[in-house]
Formats: sequence, C-alpha cells, structure tokens
Amino acid sequence: MITVKLPQKAEKLLADMAKASGRTVDQVATEAILEAIEDWHDAAIADERLRDDDGVRIPLDEMMRKIERREIEERRKKPAAE
Repeated sequence: MITVKLPQKAEKLLADMAKASGRTVDQVATEAILEAIEDWHDAAIADERLRDDDGVRIPLDEMMRKIERREIEERRKKPAAE
C-alpha cells in the first residue's frame, strides 16, 4: 500500500471525477496511475524501436497484398468443412 499526498486542488478534482463517474477515489487514482505506467512503458518501447530503426519502409498497398496472399495460403491449408 502507498500513500500519496496531493495538492488540495488535485484532491478536489479527483473527488469530483470519482463522484461524476460513480467510482471511488481509490478506483480513479488507481486507474490514472496504471494508465500513466502503461503510457511510460509504451514510450519506452517506441524509443527502443526508433533506436533499432533501419529506415526501411514498405508501402501500404504492398503490405496489404502480402497480407492478402498470406490469408489465401492459410485458407488453402485448412481442410474443407464437411
């Protein structure tokens, strides 16, 4: 368990948000903290991918053709329903 000391204005806004959404202050705070953690994690992944970026790009129409061909091949491999 952790305790967070909030400025009075933030505490009031949090309470207002909880009341308006029909949730408890703890629920709203927990959700906000988890969203912040997810955002941080997503940003870290994006930074890592940018560092590893080789600059190669595939046009969307080419990617769509590749996906369509893969789907056709997958359907051919499935046995026909009886």
